[in-house]
Amino acid sequence: MMKWRSLSALLCVPLLTGLCNGCLAPGGDYKFRLRLTETLVSVKRGQARIPCAFTAPMRALSGRQVWFRGSPEFPLSPAEAHKMSGLMGPRISTESECSVVLWDARETPEEYGFMLEWGANERHVFPDRVKVVSCVAKVELTPSTYAKDLLAGEETVFKCSLSNHCPGIDPKITWKGLSSTQVIQQSKKEMLENSGYSEQLLYVPLPEDHQAEITCEATFGKNLSASAKTMLTVHSHPQILNSSACSLQQDQLTCVCVSQGVPLPDIHWPLLPSKHYFTKARASHITVRSTFTMTVVKFTSNSTVTCVSRNYLGQTNMTLPVNITEG
Repeated sequence: MMKWRSLSALLCVPLLTGLCNGCLAPGGDYKFRLRLTETLVSVKRGQARIPCAFTAPMRALSGRQVWFRGSPEFPLSPAEAHKMSGLMGPRISTESECSVVLWDARETPEEYGFMLEWGANERHVFPDRVKVVSCVAKVELTPSTYAKDLLAGEETVFKCSLSNHCPGIDPKITWKGLSSTQVIQQSKKEMLENSGYSEQLLYVPLPEDHQAEITCEATFGKNLSASAKTMLTVHSHPQILNSSACSLQQDQLTCVCVSQGVPLPDIHWPLLPSKHYFTKARASHITVRSTFTMTVVKFTSNSTVTCVSRNYLGQTNMTLPVNITEG
């Protein structure tokens, strides 16, 4: 019995050694992960710095780190990509740094990737890519007032600003999400300091622009673009829509009042008897609907029903038409 146990132990030694060649310590991360703090890097003085960190199983950690241009078939030589520590800053304990400095980076935009090679022709290509360009712009979109203060029907100015764009290149600004019929004036202004650029748009917001997302997209350089977005809050006076009406069938009167505005208006029915069935529901982000049904004893051509809608900007009212259904 003792001989059999000793033999089993001897057999397990090479077996366990083979299993542990390519596994992590207990509690480690068995997956390939790449962490890039920047996916768009600019070339400065012919150099491009790419901060990078990765996590991989132990079998791949002892292999070779390779950066490539475009696809894995075009690996960079040590003269083109110099490994540099400290670019990533604080790292997770399981991460290894793969930061590099690209020497003589090209002026035309190029995409770079990272892969690991180990063992007998084994490798893992991370799907993430870094785009290296000759210039990078930061875009900011600012309304003339805080977005919460926009008022439907009043002119406002939107400003799209770029900083550090390509010197000597006039960017093309494209506005998205706004009604073209409400654009009053579009003007350009070149800023001389730090290669900046800005464009202003004079616009009259509509009630329907509430919660609309507008985008300022700047195209510059060679196939380069950057954009900024903001969501509008457009306050508007209450309006009662023409879909509001009443219907009378026998002795049952049903009235619907539909109103829009921001903030959502309150709907009131003056002189409405206390005994009735009444509902109020939100129809959309700017529309509210109020309905009531009641029994009437006498209803003549002189009888009227009035709906009142109000928010903090004001109030409006409408005498609703009554459609009488015989029988």
